[in-house]
Formats: sequence, structure tokens, C-alpha cells
Amino acid sequence: MSKGKLVLPTLRAKMGDWIYYVSIMTFEEISKRLSMTDEIHKSKGLKTLIQREVKERTKGIVEYLKSQEQRFFNTIIIGLYGGNPQYQEITIDKFKSIEEKDLDYLNKTIGILTLDGNEKLFSIDGQHRTRAIKDSIKEKPSLATEENTIILVAHKNDSEGLVRTRRLFSTLNRYAKPVSKSEIIAIDEEDNCAIITRNLVEDFELLKDIILFNQNRSISNKNKDAFTNIIVLYDFIAAILTDQKIFGHNVKGENYLLFTHRRTTEEIIKEKQKIIENLFVEIFDSVPSLNKFLEKQNVNREAKTTSLLFRPIGQNILYQTLKLALEYEKKKELLDYFAKDNFNLQNIIWKKVFLDEETGRIKTDKELQKYAFYLILKSIGINLTLTKKDQEVFDNFKNDSSEI
Repeated sequence: MSKGKLVLPTLRAKMGDWIYYVSIMTFEEISKRLSMTDEIHKSKGLKTLIQREVKERTKGIVEYLKSQEQRFFNTIIIGLYGGNPQYQEITIDKFKSIEEKDLDYLNKTIGILTLDGNEKLFSIDGQHRTRAIKDSIKEKPSLATEENTIILVAHKNDSEGLVRTRRLFSTLNRYAKPVSKSEIIAIDEEDNCAIITRNLVEDFELLKDIILFNQNRSISNKNKDAFTNIIVLYDFIAAILTDQKIFGHNVKGENYLLFTHRRTTEEIIKEKQKIIENLFVEIFDSVPSLNKFLEKQNVNREAKTTSLLFRPIGQNILYQTLKLALEYEKKKELLDYFAKDNFNLQNIIWKKVFLDEETGRIKTDKELQKYAFYLILKSIGINLTLTKKDQEVFDNFKNDSSEI
């Protein structure tokens, strides 16, 4: 069934052996005319896989479109086949300011692409945005007139054409560099956890000048003047404020997806930031080694007597156990445990768990972090249900939680 004629202002371009057309399309037309990427697969199973992955990731994008006045999307790349698309160049008259050779280029580049409505259009790159556009105008019809840039590429619906288009799809997704977590923290204005992280680093006196700006979660053993890095700080904030599961355990908090993808009010940001600030004050006040670090701003990370709270692995365990302690109203008991200041490699239990005796390096296996998480919580009276594998780890170590 024809979807009606559509006339698009278009730039024609070439890269490699692809001829493509750059234009704009309203949300209404995108919703009406575009199918999803599953068009490039014949297998029902592969189609279902793509549909499921796209559906699971679009809820936050829909909320963004509905609520953010400064919304903006990247270009959607669209495969086109069938119908009878017609491209016509536009002749540009001479302008005194434009040379003849430039006019010739413009005349070959600028044109009108007319679709008769019988074409098949499907999203090659931008399937999550396409799905979100379709869903958002159902919930907020006023979005139908919004416009998005598109790139149209010709697709042949035969074996060779399917391979060619799938290759383009995989190339776009494989070689497009994703934004790193550190970049998100530095620039994202929709992620409330990122906003709070930046605010703390810039304005919270307690953490000023003791946060590393790494692109990963590691901290060199040689570093003496930083407490943590910006990524671990962000993870701490996200864990405390949202309902992101901790080792598979459900917890309360702001909806993780929405809180990290849709900016809330300034009042709520300030309120949540204050919660984090107060927690850091309590933590540093409770733990002697952290308090001493604040006074001297110097730590020897290589010493076995140094608290694991100066390493990312120990900081992970801190915010993971703290989240559960807050859930079970055991915050004081948890801080009292860390206040003993024996969460280090001199402690025979933690030495056995985390130290590789042969290399002298810290073992960071997830199962060991989980074991420490459960053992500390058990020591303060929080007994969580263990998986069979977690119970096996407990049985192997045979440690008494009262001894830590």
C-alpha cells in the first residue's frame, strides 16, 4: 500500500562505492515510512533479536524526546529499495560571489528526491532513535512535526544486496567510537549522576584536589595524593542514589535508566548532592586512615598496612556494602566496621582473599569482590541469600565473619 508521495530537499554525495542522499524528514514521516533494521535479515530469529534489543533500550530515549526542550538527534541512515524514487538536480543561477567551477559542483550536488510512497525504507544506523520516534509521537503527537536529518542509501533486496547492506550496518556500528564513560561524566547534561559528580569535584571542599581525572578506573600504586578517580566517584553516586542492582540484589532509589538519561530539577539535584556530601563527611570522619589522609594528602598505596579503601576495588566494596547497609538501616554498623581500619592486606583474611602471593599484586576477580561484600555485610548482621556459586566461594574460604 502506497504511503503517498514525499518530496525531499537533497544533497547527493559519494564515498567509496556508495552514492547517498542527505535530507531531512519529519518525525511523522519517519514513523510512517521507516521499518526497523530487521529488514536486512531473512531469519525470523535474527529479526526478533534485533527487535528485542532495540525495544529494551528506547524507553529512556522516548522520555528524553518528550521532556527535553533542547532535544537533538544524530542523523539516521536509511536503506531504500523498491518503488520509483526520482532525483532531479536543481540548476543554480550564476552569483557574482560564486565561481563557475563551484556553481558546476553545486548543480551536481543539490537536488530534489521524490518518493512515490511504494518504496521500502528501513533504519540501518539509528534504529533506537527510529523506534523512539515511533513511540514518542504516539504519546506526544505534537512531536510529529519535528525534523531529523537522514541519509538515504540504495539497497537491493537480493542475496548480494543483503550482504552489502549488512556489511554497512556492521561497519557503522563496529567503527563508530562510543563516548567513553569519562567523557560522559565530563559533558553530559542529562545524566544527573554526571552532573552531581562534576559539582562535587568542582565545589565540594572535602573532595577538591583529591580526585583523579582518568579515562579508566585504575589508580597507580605510585600515586600518593589522590583519594579516588572520577569514574569510581561516579559509580559511588549512581549506586547510592539509584535502584541499580548490587550483585543482583534489588535496591531502592531513583530509576537508574531515567536518572542517568533525563535531567531532573535543580532542586532535586541539590537535594541528592547533599545526600552524597553528607555520606562522604561521615565516611571520612569515621575512618582514621581517611581522616589522616585529608590532613596530609599523602598515602602509600604500596604498603600492606594501607587501607583497601584507597584502591578502586576497596572503594567498590565500600559503596556496594554502604548501599545495602542503608537499605537495612545498618549504616552506623558498617561505618563502625571500617572505622576499625583493618580493611587492609595485613589482615590475614583480606590478605588471603585479595593478595596474589607469587606476584604481590591485588586480585580483582568479581567473585572475590562479591565474597568480601557478603562477608562484611554478614559481620554487621545482614545475611543475604547466596547463589550456589557464591556459597561455594564461602565454603572454600571458610572464614568467620566475626574475625574481619
